Amino acid sequence: MPPHEVFEVPRLQPHEVGAWVDTWLRQPGGNVALADGLQLAPRRWEAPQRVPPQTLQRACGLEPEMEYPEPAERWSARVTALAQAVQAGARLAPLMVQRRGTVLSVRDGNHRLGALENLGVPQAWVLIWSDEEPAP
Repeated sequence: MPPHEVFEVPRLQPHEVGAWVDTWLRQPGGNVALADGLQLAPRRWEAPQRVPPQTLQRACGLEPEMEYPEPAERWSARVTALAQAVQAGARLAPLMVQRRGTVLSVRDGNHRLGALENLGVPQAWVLIWSDEEPAP
C-alpha cells in the first residue's frame, strides 16, 4: 500500500465532517471526552485533506513540554504497535486537528502521527476544525 494511502478517509463534504467525527470518536476505544468537548460550541470543519506530518503539532508524547505527557515506554509501545499494523496493511482513521491560528494541533491521533513520523510517510490525512466566530 502506498504511504499516502495509510489512512481510511471517507469522501466527506465539510458539512458532513462533524457528524462523522462524533460517530467515530464515540466508538469503543474512541475519545468520548473529545467528542463531548466538540459539542460544547459550534465548529467549522474543513474537507478531509492531506498534510505533511511535520506541519502538525502533537499535544501528546514523551516530551515533558507536551500538553499530555506520556511515559516513554507507553508512548514507544503504542507508536511501534501502530507502525507495525500499518506495515501489515492496516488502514487507520484520520487525525483530528484543531486549527489554532497558524498552528495545526493534533487533538486525536497523536500516536498515529508518531507512527507516521517513524515510517517516514510524506502525507497524513487530517480532519481540521476551528472554532466558529460568534455572530455579530
